[in-house]
Amino acid sequence: MAASSNVESDRFVATLSADAQWPLQRLASAVTPVVDVGITLARTVRRGRATELARLGHQWNALGRRDALGAVLTRPWTAPEWDVADFFETGRADVERLMRAIARRAPRLTTRRALDFGCGVGRLTQALASHFTAVQGVDVAASMIARARLENPTPARCHFVVNRRPHLRRFKTGTFDLVYSRLVLQHMPPSLVRRYIPELVRVLAPGGLLVFQLPAVISDPRRSFCEAPVRGRFKRALPRRMVQAYRGLKYPLCQPPPSGMDMFGMARDTVVELVEGAGGRIIVTTSDDSHGTRAPGFEYWVTRSAAA
Repeated sequence: MAASSNVESDRFVATLSADAQWPLQRLASAVTPVVDVGITLARTVRRGRATELARLGHQWNALGRRDALGAVLTRPWTAPEWDVADFFETGRADVERLMRAIARRAPRLTTRRALDFGCGVGRLTQALASHFTAVQGVDVAASMIARARLENPTPARCHFVVNRRPHLRRFKTGTFDLVYSRLVLQHMPPSLVRRYIPELVRVLAPGGLLVFQLPAVISDPRRSFCEAPVRGRFKRALPRRMVQAYRGLKYPLCQPPPSGMDMFGMARDTVVELVEGAGGRIIVTTSDDSHGTRAPGFEYWVTRSAAA
């Protein structure tokens, strides 16, 4: 809408004398950002006020509809689409590595119930069902859960549910012997990670095991967008805080596109603080750079005592 208005304004201004053009150009430059803000606000309200969790669900729903397997496990642009059998085989290989590590670090772990947090289409959930009596997969995207149910070969052992809440209160405290989350928390804004890590500890059974992967601090794409250099005579004349507020409204619609993936991280000390504040105890932390950026990454192994 704003682009169309600019074109019509340019045609009208072109018919006027040079002396009359400058005031009109200033007026057009002043009105355009206001119109953009109004459009952004209207779209934001229609889309559920663009909460971080709603935006996350919107992104991953779009990815699930477009290419669910490729979104869960990305491949080079030149590679063909995933073969379904090959895709789920990668999940079995990952879980086998996990179970071998559990045999070394927590050999007495009970194998009744497991939670796959951020399960996607069930790549790891299916594999965990070979080792646990019952496995629950949870994801924010309805399209992912629909595909997970479609591909589920063991519905008696594997269950999938959509969770659009910034908590896991649908599960009682101490429900799961294993809570596993891989290549998931890195796509959540830190504000959501701060809420989910304590919940992952809470639903862990006493003596159970929580294993999750998370990179260290990665530059915030929203902050980079809002704090980028200001161009244009009108915007430079405005208070910088006003420009940043305008960009904050615009960001959910423009950066990245709805089908893109954000990438976030969290300082290791902050993760430890969250775990211990929820009553968890870190057994070991290992290097894990599977997130694919230059920032270092870690895999955290956590347990929870009966007292907690």
